Amino acid sequence: MERILFLFFFTLISVLLDVYFSKVISKYSFFKKHITIKILYWSFTVITVINLIIYSLSINLDYYSKTILFNLVLGNFISKLVALPFLLIDDLRRILIYFFSNKNKKVNEGGIPRSKFLSLSASLAYGLPITTLTYGIISNNVYDYRVRKKEIYFDRLPKSFDGIKICHISDLHIGSLRNRLAATGGIDLISQQKADIIFFTGDLVNDKANELNGWGNDLGRITAPLGVYSVLGNHDYGEYVSWKDNKEKTNNFSEILSAHKEFGWNLLMNQNTSVSVGSEKINILGVENWASSRFQQYGKLDLTYAGLSYDDFKILLSHNPSHWNAQVTNQYKDIDLTLSGHTHGLQYGIEIGDLRWSPSKFAYKQWADLYKLNNQQIYVNRGFGFLGYQGRVGILPEISILTLKRT
Repeated sequence: MERILFLFFFTLISVLLDVYFSKVISKYSFFKKHITIKILYWSFTVITVINLIIYSLSINLDYYSKTILFNLVLGNFISKLVALPFLLIDDLRRILIYFFSNKNKKVNEGGIPRSKFLSLSASLAYGLPITTLTYGIISNNVYDYRVRKKEIYFDRLPKSFDGIKICHISDLHIGSLRNRLAATGGIDLISQQKADIIFFTGDLVNDKANELNGWGNDLGRITAPLGVYSVLGNHDYGEYVSWKDNKEKTNNFSEILSAHKEFGWNLLMNQNTSVSVGSEKINILGVENWASSRFQQYGKLDLTYAGLSYDDFKILLSHNPSHWNAQVTNQYKDIDLTLSGHTHGLQYGIEIGDLRWSPSKFAYKQWADLYKLNNQQIYVNRGFGFLGYQGRVGILPEISILTLKRT
């Protein structure tokens, strides 16, 4: 119900934006003269409403129909949202002139009228997201895997673990990986890193366990000398799809849990374990999905932490990075490193050198790469797979190689 309510308000805002923008473009002669352009414009509004109806009535669509619908709705919404400030500024200008000006004269006489300039700016701003989002799809960047290497320093890392190489992957979303050859190439790239230990931080599937059919051998090749440890993400619980009954949903969840075991991964569900090198050890904590927002809160960090010593070095696997600010940094200050995913960096942004920006930052304080607060650190993986939007712009799929070092 909460998801449908959210979609209702999203649709309402989107339709209002369509109406508002139509007032602007209706001034242009090409829009007045060509009925085809009008139909094309309002078709996005119709598609947005149809999208709401489909989800409200729980109509099952095939994978490609659902993703095409999603991309059309999202692309239209984001493009108008980017262009909106220019039109609002122009309307504010008009209001101020209406109330405070007694003279009927042109603004910036001899040049481009300001209202026309702002309308043109809005048009360009609208075109930019559409162009880049389209590029993100046709470029096939969703399979352009990048190995990102980072050294992370700790005061209390045991000597035996100085230099240990961690491979961190997240958000496989296996049901989206339709280019099997490219995806298995990404799995090969994971193996080539020869990490000492591998951590997977959730969202193995989009919704259903049957997405994993035929992937057992490939995912089983993800191995490491000290083991592979995994946790669940919000999509692994099967809560974003309609089921015939609760039994079907429960069976689906059981199959996903069994898949981790089939691959040889150690799934931690509000549990902790330890990894030893020589006479020293580090603790691995794996919590179920927990989010500070509308996503599930199945994670029980107190239960996950049970039996551990404050002085031991600890790595926490928690799918949603909002967990770090909400609980980890204020209640469990002895957790040294947290590994998360979930955000995908919104699969859209800019990364040039140290410059890193994505709209994802407005929803998550930690949305990609490494962050530090006092003696605690979190690394947020940008995701191996993708979901919804069938592309990536700027924020490319990631295999993280984190080398732990003693300070």
